[in-house]
Amino acid sequence: MGTQIGVVLSKRSRVVVLMSRHRDTLQRARRNAATYLRQLHQYGLLNGEDPETVLERIRFTQRLPEALTAAELVVESIPESLPAKQGLFRRIEKVVTPQCLLVSNTSSLPISRLAESVDQPGRLAGSHFVQPAHIVPVVEVSSGRQTDPQTTNRLMDIWENMGKIPLLVKKDVPGFLINRLQHALIREAVRLLSQGVASVEDIDLAVRLGLGPRFATAGPLEQRDLNGLQMHRRVAEYLWKFLDGWQEPFAYLNEMVERGNTGLESGKGFYDWIGKEPSAVRKRKNESLFRLYEGTLHDWENEKNDSCDNKNE
Repeated sequence: MGTQIGVVLSKRSRVVVLMSRHRDTLQRARRNAATYLRQLHQYGLLNGEDPETVLERIRFTQRLPEALTAAELVVESIPESLPAKQGLFRRIEKVVTPQCLLVSNTSSLPISRLAESVDQPGRLAGSHFVQPAHIVPVVEVSSGRQTDPQTTNRLMDIWENMGKIPLLVKKDVPGFLINRLQHALIREAVRLLSQGVASVEDIDLAVRLGLGPRFATAGPLEQRDLNGLQMHRRVAEYLWKFLDGWQEPFAYLNEMVERGNTGLESGKGFYDWIGKEPSAVRKRKNESLFRLYEGTLHDWENEKNDSCDNKNE
């Protein structure tokens, strides 16, 4: 994820520095960055530049001070550990200038808790990307209790300038927008599987072919408006009371992980991946995402332009 965010920034920045303590991680990051940039170029998403030219703007280092020298924006993307992230931000704040924005890519931790670790909490905010970050066009921008509104506004402008669609999260809730929505869906999918309601394949097809295309053209709230809230209220009144509870699906998931069935890299998760090369699987899925977003973003731009035209009439 850190490499993907670095690629996003490299498209319209003078210099981007990727930092890791481990040399092998940086070597892998360099290879991956080159691959991601070639993918973006293939789909015309590099602003007319060559991948090699953009890659030259990305530097790699194992030394934190070197990464932070003259930085205007620092994005943290280490594992989801509150103490680890707080400790890293304390180290970062000692090196960067007072004007530098401090940003976390946390997908669940409260920004207010992260900001407890720094002397200038007003400049710390969240920017949560969705995997794969160089393809998925949206990024969530969130604030803590002490985040300066100017920090949030600057971040919204920065990501928009980088070609992203920033989503403003108005309250510092765990999981923000996207993770709360997707985990609610995943929780119910695991619950249906654990209860034997349907197979893994049919549960996924219900989302991919039943819900996915519809949500690509209209989100869940707009979709309800299109169908009519009177009908939706009648269904919700009966169905919603059956949709609570997390203990059973979590126990099912926990048992899988304890058995070592952790997904693609282990060879088995909900699906059997034995004999399939992880990088090839991800490459195929990424190409599908590019094609999907190509059409979806075109439709969204048309809708946005139509809305602006109506406001001007």
